[in-house]
Amino acid sequence: MDQVPITSSFARFLSRAGGRKEPIRTETGSSSISLSVSSLGPSDDKGPLGLETLYEPQLPANAVADLVFIHGLGGGSRKTWSFSPDPAHFWPRAWLADDGDFAGSVRIHAFGYRADWGGRQSMLNIHDFAQSLLGELRNHQSVRRTSTRIILVGHSMGGCVAKKVYILARQSSAAADFAKRIHSIFFLATPHRGSDLAAVLENMLVVACGKKPFVADLTPNSAALSAINDAFRHVSPDLRLWSFYETLPVRGRAGIVNRIVVEKHSATLGYHNEECAAMDADHRHVCKFDTPADHNYRILRNALLTAVDMIRADLSADCEANSDCGGMIEHSKPSLAGLPVLSPTEAVSCLQTFLGIRDSLEGDLATLQVLRQPGSCRWFTDQASFVSWKTGVGPAVLWLVGRPAAGKSVLSSHVIDELRQPLRGSYCSYFIFRHSRTGESTLSDCFRSLAFQMAVQDRLVREALLRLAHDDGLVWDKADDGSVWRRLFPGCIFKLPPSALQQHFWVVDGIDECVRFSSLFTKRLLATFPQGLKFFATSRRLEEIERGLAALGPGAAVQVLSEADTLEDMRLFVDTQLSELGRPESPEDRELMCAKILEKSSGSFLWTRLVVQAFSTVWTSEAMDSVLNEVPADLFELYARMTRSIETDARKMALARPILTWVALASRALTVEELRCAVKLDVNQTLQNAAKAVLDLCGQLVFVDQDGRVHLVHETAREFLFRAHIFGQKLAVVKKEGHTRLGSVLLRYLAGAVLKPPRQPKMHRSNGWNPRAPAKHLTAEPASVDNSLLSYASSFFSDHVYRAASADDTLMGDLCAFFKTRNVLSWIEHIARSGDLMNVTQTTINLREYHSRRLKYVPQTDPSIQLVDRWVTDLIRVAAKFSAQLLACPSSIHHLIPPLCPSDSIIFQTFAARHIGSLPASSASTLVVKGLPSGSWDDCLIRTDFEKGQATAVGHGDHFFAIGLSTGQIWLYDAGSVQLTRKMEHQERVKILQFSSDNVYLASCGTKQLTVWEPKMGAMIHSFQLQSPPLAITFFGSHEVVCALQSCEMIKWNVATADQDSVSLRDTSFNNQDDYAYPLGRGVYPTQPPSRAAFLSRDDGVLLAFGYRSCPVLVWDVLELQLVGVCQIDENPNGVNDMIFNPNPEIPVLVVSSQHGDLCVWDYTTKELQHRRLYAFASSLACSANGRSLIAGGNQGLIEVFEFERAHDGTSTALTLIYRTQHPLDGLVRGVSFSPDGRRFVDVHNQQGRVWAPAALVKKMDSELESELGSGAVDAPTFAQNPSAGMIDIMGELRVTSPLVVSTDRDFIVAGKSNGDVAFFSTVDAQEVGVLYGHGRGSSIVSVALGAPRGFVASADNSGHVLVVHVGTLSKYRPGQHHVILDRRFGDVVTQVLLNSSADRVLVCGRYTERSWEIPSEASTIPALDSKLNRVMDSRPDPPLKDGTVPALRLIFQHPTNSAWYVAVMASIARVYSWTDSAELTSSKGIQLERALSRDELGGSTSSYHVGPGFVIEHLRASDRSPSHVYLWPATAFDPSTDPASPVRPNAEPTLAGLGTSMFKVLGVTGVSTVVFLNVDLWVCSAELQTVAASTQSVRHASLPTNITHLSERTSSSLLVPPSQNRPSATTLIPRHFFALNEWRTALGDISGTLIPAAHTSSPARGGSGDIVAFSNKNGVVVIKGGLGIRETMTSAASTGFTSRHDNKGHSHV
Repeated sequence: MDQVPITSSFARFLSRAGGRKEPIRTETGSSSISLSVSSLGPSDDKGPLGLETLYEPQLPANAVADLVFIHGLGGGSRKTWSFSPDPAHFWPRAWLADDGDFAGSVRIHAFGYRADWGGRQSMLNIHDFAQSLLGELRNHQSVRRTSTRIILVGHSMGGCVAKKVYILARQSSAAADFAKRIHSIFFLATPHRGSDLAAVLENMLVVACGKKPFVADLTPNSAALSAINDAFRHVSPDLRLWSFYETLPVRGRAGIVNRIVVEKHSATLGYHNEECAAMDADHRHVCKFDTPADHNYRILRNALLTAVDMIRADLSADCEANSDCGGMIEHSKPSLAGLPVLSPTEAVSCLQTFLGIRDSLEGDLATLQVLRQPGSCRWFTDQASFVSWKTGVGPAVLWLVGRPAAGKSVLSSHVIDELRQPLRGSYCSYFIFRHSRTGESTLSDCFRSLAFQMAVQDRLVREALLRLAHDDGLVWDKADDGSVWRRLFPGCIFKLPPSALQQHFWVVDGIDECVRFSSLFTKRLLATFPQGLKFFATSRRLEEIERGLAALGPGAAVQVLSEADTLEDMRLFVDTQLSELGRPESPEDRELMCAKILEKSSGSFLWTRLVVQAFSTVWTSEAMDSVLNEVPADLFELYARMTRSIETDARKMALARPILTWVALASRALTVEELRCAVKLDVNQTLQNAAKAVLDLCGQLVFVDQDGRVHLVHETAREFLFRAHIFGQKLAVVKKEGHTRLGSVLLRYLAGAVLKPPRQPKMHRSNGWNPRAPAKHLTAEPASVDNSLLSYASSFFSDHVYRAASADDTLMGDLCAFFKTRNVLSWIEHIARSGDLMNVTQTTINLREYHSRRLKYVPQTDPSIQLVDRWVTDLIRVAAKFSAQLLACPSSIHHLIPPLCPSDSIIFQTFAARHIGSLPASSASTLVVKGLPSGSWDDCLIRTDFEKGQATAVGHGDHFFAIGLSTGQIWLYDAGSVQLTRKMEHQERVKILQFSSDNVYLASCGTKQLTVWEPKMGAMIHSFQLQSPPLAITFFGSHEVVCALQSCEMIKWNVATADQDSVSLRDTSFNNQDDYAYPLGRGVYPTQPPSRAAFLSRDDGVLLAFGYRSCPVLVWDVLELQLVGVCQIDENPNGVNDMIFNPNPEIPVLVVSSQHGDLCVWDYTTKELQHRRLYAFASSLACSANGRSLIAGGNQGLIEVFEFERAHDGTSTALTLIYRTQHPLDGLVRGVSFSPDGRRFVDVHNQQGRVWAPAALVKKMDSELESELGSGAVDAPTFAQNPSAGMIDIMGELRVTSPLVVSTDRDFIVAGKSNGDVAFFSTVDAQEVGVLYGHGRGSSIVSVALGAPRGFVASADNSGHVLVVHVGTLSKYRPGQHHVILDRRFGDVVTQVLLNSSADRVLVCGRYTERSWEIPSEASTIPALDSKLNRVMDSRPDPPLKDGTVPALRLIFQHPTNSAWYVAVMASIARVYSWTDSAELTSSKGIQLERALSRDELGGSTSSYHVGPGFVIEHLRASDRSPSHVYLWPATAFDPSTDPASPVRPNAEPTLAGLGTSMFKVLGVTGVSTVVFLNVDLWVCSAELQTVAASTQSVRHASLPTNITHLSERTSSSLLVPPSQNRPSATTLIPRHFFALNEWRTALGDISGTLIPAAHTSSPARGGSGDIVAFSNKNGVVVIKGGLGIRETMTSAASTGFTSRHDNKGHSHV
């Protein structure tokens, strides 16, 4: 006998020693562990219990991985892994330890636990086993002392234990580091979804020896397995998973057991990061092998080696990055330059949000895998065509076509499994189109899913997509398949090296069931397919598909699926099913019956399956023959037979009809619980045991998949139900009527208690509402409310309304009833909590189309029509304007957003208007906003005025848009926030701006030079000289830019190398071209130079059109240098204003704007003029990226938007007007450009740029309804018949240009304007009371100060003109009752004007000098040059410094405790001066302020100081876009007697420590210790200064009134900031109240605002309930009351900014 290891021998000895306790020592452990015999139990030949180390390398430091083997039910740590008792068969120790690929670098362990069949009753379960293993691993000496990665290998239940180990480690903060070390889990026949045999065994064991919880855990759909699977799904993306499933039945003694223990669907997870493989073995022998040459062993061994090699590769990469890594390397996360460090889980979560991935496809795949018989389909993957495709020898596209129900989908599942075999370095991504996934059945959904799966599996793809996601300004339409394809694949993933893409396979099943699948061919998407990537697809045999594949030439292979191909698979299926039924009994009879079935099947797998299912209810040969003879061969006749059997039972019929209606019409497959709720709502019947009830009521027409979703048996069944009324079937589903009913049911459901909004807390003046009470959530519903259908109803109710009968009055009434409740706000909140507002946008699109059709039946004046129309508009606007705020704080829709909507909007009038003018004193939680412009929504989001130069060019990319000026400046804006990012200098007037297709580059063009920029960094890449004026530019590929010149030349530059090529089209002969009836004669080129040009860059080439003053438009193929068309738009041409190609290949037209004023649409493929629109007079044109819309900017300022409309036969294209702006004649529109999603556009004219977002651009993408309901269903064009305020634009509009200054009585705000006026506004209603005085035309006020004691106002403008004016008391002011006290010219750029507390001194600060004047009495007059009153303080450095840098600003503020002093701070020096004579009170060296900041960070142009009672808040920012720093200085820091040799330090204020990166602007200080500020997302927040509060013995944490409305929130973290980075070690609670609007910013991105503290506060430490916040807004101010009474509690921490989370009491925290 071989020698037995000590540990094993000791365990056996103890197991026979009675009840004694003896210490045992593990091979690697150093401490004794006392175990009782009862805890170990009998181990005999099964192996020891606990964690046993089987092998350790001689040099432990060389270990890179720990392999841990975990046995299953009835197994043991040795027995499970041994083919026989012979130790040579214990392969983890005997074979792996001697394997050169593992020995020396891998530790091997086996874990044993008591999971025997027999024995006494046990209370242990999977959770207990997992806890034990986790504890032993964490305390194992060798494992604990190293940082090796861990691989868990589990057989049967051992795989469930492994999953639970990882879940426990992830959930425990103490084990978090250990969880990161787990690299892979191998599942060997693991019953993830349970096993039917476990239920049988459980019943037997209960009788024989008592309960065994771990056996109950393995029963199908047990609570334990469900909980493990739910938790594991969310944490598994970090791991690499391998699943091996059995294919042979277990054969027991006397044939007692003869079946597969764990079916494939239960043994595989279906995750994206999972590799599956079949084992030619039964359940016992998937982990036992006779020899190392065993094929099953080689499969498992190679897979284990793959995991170990992956770990080695990660370590090598870490060593390259950390040369001193040695042998102790912590698990490192992939690092991306400029991106946060993310774990795989965090990265996958970010990409899931970015790509909009909701559900995985694992359920669909598992369903297909269940239908596939083991051993079938191999004929296909063994074929030479498939092998050549798989190996890359054959065409990259392999397309399988066949009849419906012929088994294509099952065959696809086999291909997926074949490609997901544990082959090193290969990745398979798949998508399965299903009608039951209508909500996810577009090419866009497919593309995003494929990209996501590629990223989950491949680090290179993941990093590429993370870079794309990190660009916060990315604007793209996730619903447009062309846009999604370009962004994700040619623009990102396809840029990876071909060697990386060779590892990837795509499998797409059922493409013909996709909406607009033809775009794959018509938009030439597959033409951009890269080398290396391989694509397998299935569909029915359609002419459109075959024609599209033929266009791909040798790059695609088509294979037709015939009956002969699948005959043997069908024979195997029938034989297996009949054998399992046990009838017919004899093999001969079964073979005969099999032949009969196959003969009648006509190659239909579905028909065959339904027939075999029918056999399960009959028991005689005669009955089986009868069934076979009675079942029709035609599927539709078979379905009719099924429905007739249901219709004979009236009770079944009553329930089957609504069930089939919901299943057939649902936008996605409903779960059993959703269907149960839907049936209850529909017919008021409650299904009991719904899963079984559905199958019993509907027979073979439906089935329930592994995820509990209900499906029709096949798509042909859906087609039958839709057409069944033709055959007189009572169960027929009429689509219009069905959708109408479903729409009404869902609307009533949403209008009911399920979305009951949270009530506002009652306000009590005495004690108020408890701010620590749990916030009310949407989920706080009555127990009787069934919310199982809420997710579906919220997302898809509008789909049913869209497809409903427009004439139905009941549906319209239900829709209006929903809109009249507050539930509509709760619905928006529910959608926002999902993290994606696309459902709101899609709802508005659907309702707009429905509303348009409804107009055929009721007049436009009908109240219901007007109500729906107004809500459609509001929903579009809310989703667009408040998207960031909704996603950050979904509950803001209830309290914050309605008051900020326009006064004419229905959301304002319904939910906010009632508060206007009626704000009770105690209603601190009610937000009231005054000063917003009256009227409706503004179509123009932003207007930017340029003080110098004309706006001459505009270009729009994914992340940015750019505006070029006549001065040569290029202003670059963030496309998402519409905020200025940077300025660049082109050095001459900018004529053209063009972004590259991948948005990496921006080309700017003037008359003499073309410059290529990298907009993200603002860096100039190259500048090229031009010999002729440019007409058009385009990018071709990734690194080439092409320019068409007026000299008829084209120049191409390589951006990477600066290489240049040129060609002249004048040198190209016409003689060999086709005769296009060219008017000048064949071979004659126009002598006049072209005046306009347009490029069309396509995947297969580039077209160029030249326009002339008096010649036709010529269209060239640039790559072939051939003339391809001549566009004769007029008999007497008089020039071209502009022209543009439609980029959509499906609409091959060139649009030309002639100087006659016409818009001409010319088809460049047929050479025909298809449409002419008269009197458009367009000076500039732009086309949306999807080719659906066209903008025409007029020469008088008019902007029109048209939609391209294709005739039904596809032969012609016309323009339909959908939007028009109406405003004064403000000049020529010089340029227009669409955003990539086609829902915004930018125009430039005169000295202004504008960003527009008309609701008319939010349109439905597909023509699905038209095909269903007929052409009449398509709505008429929408015109802006009643222009909103946003369409009115007055050039040179006034705006507030100075900071806001509040009067001491809080009743008025004084501010200066861009026309030189100094005006004052009421804080009651924000209305302008009047103009106090003016500086004169042409000046702009930069600073204002008030001297209340003497009724003075001091102001300075941008020319240095300073005025001090006596206006008296503002409340009694009358126009003209003022006189000038002081009038001076200041010889510097004014930055500040200050008045002292007694208003007898005025201090004017500039960048380089300061001047102080004494102000005489108001009766006196000051001579213009009275030098006695003019004191010049020469304390500033000479401007500028010798190195060209500008010195830090000197900032002035009132001393916090002594009104006779003021403080000046420049960089790190503070000086104190006397107001009386401007004498410096500090020493010559000043006061040294100690801060760890660079010179550039000190004294920036946007820095500020805010004085509180006994302290000063210092907020330093170098620029508007720089991170800020916040410090709290005590008043003692500015003591003039401070020793200059002893630097003073700011207070260590914990509240401010984490606010620096988040704070944008300090608004003011209220109470004794509360600072109110704007964060970088423009949320108004407050923070209590803890050190100040403590010093004043005011330690209450809350900084707000007791009357508070809490906003209960989800986590609002940045897309690419992982959760781990949002968990500061020390946190500070920061209330967040409401937000300011982006439109209140200035052109440079700043925002002017101020806090108006209450006159009397209820607590000296806190702000009072009457605090007001005011902001400047264009020409006026906005006053917000009650905002600080609404709060969401946040936390701050250094370097994290803000995020929010819930505590266990329902509070929202960060």
